[in-house]
Amino acid sequence: MRKIVVLLSIIGVLFASSTPYSLDKFKKVLKVVKFQAPFSHYDSKWSAKYGKFENFSNRYFYLQDDRYMAFYMCEKSKEKRRSELRFKEDWLVGDRSLKILKLRVKLFVMSQKREFTFAQIHSDGTIKNQPTINLPLLRVVWFKKYRSVKNHIWAIVRLNPKEKIYKKVDLGVLPKGFFNLKIKVQNSIMSVEANGKTYSQDVSYWGRYPSYFKVGVYLQDIGCAKVLVDELSFESL
Repeated sequence: MRKIVVLLSIIGVLFASSTPYSLDKFKKVLKVVKFQAPFSHYDSKWSAKYGKFENFSNRYFYLQDDRYMAFYMCEKSKEKRRSELRFKEDWLVGDRSLKILKLRVKLFVMSQKREFTFAQIHSDGTIKNQPTINLPLLRVVWFKKYRSVKNHIWAIVRLNPKEKIYKKVDLGVLPKGFFNLKIKVQNSIMSVEANGKTYSQDVSYWGRYPSYFKVGVYLQDIGCAKVLVDELSFESL
C-alpha cells in the first residue's frame, strides 16, 4: 500500500506543470476562491490566497490535458487531507438571494479505501452578529460501499447542528465519465441535483450559521483520489 501511495504522489508531481488560471473558463471562479492543501490551515508552500491563482499550480492542483482543473491528494495516516477550493462569499441558508454551485466533474477513486468528499456546504464563515460552527451542512461523496450499495455518489446532510444526525441520499452509481452536479440554496431550501436525481431539504435549522461552498478532494481514509473539473461556477442571484 505504501509503495502505491508513493507512486501516485510522483504521478501527481509529474502532472503539476500548468495552471488552471491560464484557461478563460476558469478565471472568473478563481477570482473568488482560495486553495487549501494539504490541511485546513493555510500552508504557503501548497495553498493560494483568495484570487491569487495566476501562475499557481502544484502537485495537488494543476491543469490536466490543457482543459481540466485537477485536484489530487494522497493520505497515509487518516489525517483527512484535502485539495480544495473555498469560495469567499459567506451566506445564510435563509437568504432570499439564490446561491447556485454548478460543476461538471469526473472522479478517479484510485486507491481510496472508503470514501471521499468532492463538494460541500461548510459552515465556519463569518457574518456580523451570527454565530460560527465548524461543521458541514452538506457533503457530496463517493462511497466504496454503503448499505450494501457499491460505488455510488451520496449526499450526506447534517440534520442537527448540535447532534450527529444525518440523512444519506443515494444519487446513483458513479458515472464512468463526466457528470453534472448542481447545489442550490434559497429561503432555507437546499437542493442537490446529480445523475438525473434531485433531492430537496428544508434546512431552516441551519439558519444561524454562515456557510459557503467548497469543491475538490477531501479524503476520509488512507489512499489517493483525483477529481477533474471541466466546468465550475458560483452564482448569487
